[in-house]
Amino acid sequence: MVILSAYIRLAEVGIGCPDWPACYAQLNPDMEKKGVTVLTEDSRNVAYYGARIAHRYIASTLGLFIVAIFVVALRQGKRRSTHVLVPIAIFAITVFLSLLGYYTPTRSNPLITMGNLLGGMALLGLLWWLMQRDTSAAGAPADSRGLRPLAKLALCLVMLQIVLGGWSSANYASANCPKLLSCEGALLTTESIADAFSPGRSIEMDSAGQVVRVESLGLLSMAHRLFAIFTAGYLAWLVRKMKAHPELKTALGGTLVALSLFSIGQVALGVSMIWLNLPLFMLSLHNTLAAGLLLSSINLLHRLTPPAASPLPVTPPPHP
Repeated sequence: MVILSAYIRLAEVGIGCPDWPACYAQLNPDMEKKGVTVLTEDSRNVAYYGARIAHRYIASTLGLFIVAIFVVALRQGKRRSTHVLVPIAIFAITVFLSLLGYYTPTRSNPLITMGNLLGGMALLGLLWWLMQRDTSAAGAPADSRGLRPLAKLALCLVMLQIVLGGWSSANYASANCPKLLSCEGALLTTESIADAFSPGRSIEMDSAGQVVRVESLGLLSMAHRLFAIFTAGYLAWLVRKMKAHPELKTALGGTLVALSLFSIGQVALGVSMIWLNLPLFMLSLHNTLAAGLLLSSINLLHRLTPPAASPLPVTPPPHP
């Protein structure tokens, strides 16, 4: 569902259009009113209709599974492998995404786009954490307590990078920096910083439905790229630090390899997208690798976290 949602969102705004970046972020006001998930006669003639249908069926099926997970988790009581807030949050996010997609289907409001993107990633991460804690019986490696804060920091950096990437995409900032290290307009000004990172910023469109590019968005796009390098550097240092301990290298080998591959792949893919003018397939893959990096970071934290203590059985007193 996360991958299809990213593909639909990117396809609608002109990623990979012929005369990039002039054709980028050309929104259709009529389709904005109808919404991308409303199956009207007009929407059948819009490109990527099949992806929308698949997304709708997969989301509906996922919703049924989440309701079942929620009921089972509540009935487990003290035998639950995670805190009760985890299944409650999963159910609440599912309801939130359903209402957000039904009542506010628009690409011209960056907060709505961010709500869909971050809600999907949060749902994916929480389901992965729940599955890991519920199915893995292995305990944390010895002497891993000191590494747990480092794993938490790694997860926070990955989540912040996803937020930066989502906010950049929701505001159509990619076209402001067509080159790897160069952007249009002045970046480091007080007005640019305040506008680029303001949660309440709005998107301006001309009479043809084209998003108006403002100089402050270049700062947003460049911040996402530079922070990606910082995050990848920290993950590389963390993997190297853990591999220095033989017991950790043995216990966390697969997790560390996955974390390294996703991190390297994200940086390489990000650079390739800029050189190739952001083709749709590669940018969709970029979102997929971001989800994989999130899951790897959560898995690392899970492997370093001891299992929840099970309640001890009550032994009846011996008979006299």
